[in-house]
Amino acid sequence: MAFASNVHVFPGGRVDPSDADPNLIARSVVSPGDAALGLGGDLDDALAIATWIAAIRELFEEAGVLLAEAADGADISDRSVAVARSALVSGDATFGSIVRDLDLRLRMDLLVPFSRWVTPAAYPRRFDARFFVAALPDGVEATFEGGEVAAHAWLRPTDALAAMAGQGRTMWLPTSTTLQQLEYAGSVEEIGERLAPGPLGPIITEVLSPEVTRIVMPAGGGIAGQPVCAYLVGRRRLVLIDPGDPTGTALDEVLRLADGRGGAIEAVALTHVDPDHAAGAEAVAESLDIPVLTGPGGGRPLPYAVHELADLERIAAGDVSLRAVHTPGPRADHLAFIVGDGAAVVSGDLDGVRGARSIPGPADVIAWAVSNDRLRTLVPGARQLGGHPSADR
Repeated sequence: MAFASNVHVFPGGRVDPSDADPNLIARSVVSPGDAALGLGGDLDDALAIATWIAAIRELFEEAGVLLAEAADGADISDRSVAVARSALVSGDATFGSIVRDLDLRLRMDLLVPFSRWVTPAAYPRRFDARFFVAALPDGVEATFEGGEVAAHAWLRPTDALAAMAGQGRTMWLPTSTTLQQLEYAGSVEEIGERLAPGPLGPIITEVLSPEVTRIVMPAGGGIAGQPVCAYLVGRRRLVLIDPGDPTGTALDEVLRLADGRGGAIEAVALTHVDPDHAAGAEAVAESLDIPVLTGPGGGRPLPYAVHELADLERIAAGDVSLRAVHTPGPRADHLAFIVGDGAAVVSGDLDGVRGARSIPGPADVIAWAVSNDRLRTLVPGARQLGGHPSADR
């Protein structure tokens, strides 16, 4: 394939003009207004409902799973669904004609809206992708037709990430990040309660000192309503810490700030690789041809090469000293970064404030307490700059 060949991905595709068919909208259990609200409110009603319909259609086309029911409550035969799916794949029927002929009601309420990924403006091929989660209906098995799918498998998120790290299972960052975000979820209901998008806030830029600028990004991990604090450290030669928002606009603002200083970003550093802190790192690093720096073991859940920093290692990039302190607790790879002479430290999630829309893995509370004590000993009185809008304000 010209696009995404030999890559392990989830079922998906693009929104077609036919997904805005008024007849399909009339058969949807979610209204256009609720569809827009469910995605965080950044799409108009018409495009939002078409996006939900596209998710239903693409799942049926690519995996044979139909999130729909007969409008009159009668059972839909498995054979009717299979025949309709084959006709859709072969081009002998449209999704609209299938929904009409089988008299279906589209069960968008079985979908949980999730994250959004937008490729940066500099990329030659761009996408603006919305992710949804759904439970596989009882008694339904995924099936595959056509030439796009070479193989398929059901994997736990933990096992898929391990296969990527240990066996070279190729993934793109949106896929591996989604697996990270779902790794510790107990149910689809929990995903809906804790990971669904919220209202998209503004990008907030704050100059904290001549050496440190904070950028509050509104969609950490690609989930609207989950603010994360990124930091530009330096005067002209800069290091960017924790660009967790991959939706494009926030990353564009960071690049604009660097350009406004007549400077350049020389490295991306991550306090840890949870998606709400790390999801925008690859896009910046790839576009600028700069390294991504993580803590020990931080590269394992990422599908690209990183440089893992040792405890107390000084970062070679930038014109302001940054020293990495290994601070396990929230994650085993967690780092804090001492800025300059120690007046400030970028401390990630050590302050206990985690992503507003995340399901983090189990923390090591003893190591966490030790890390905080050690950091206070190394830089007593330093202003701690946390990973999310919190107490340092």
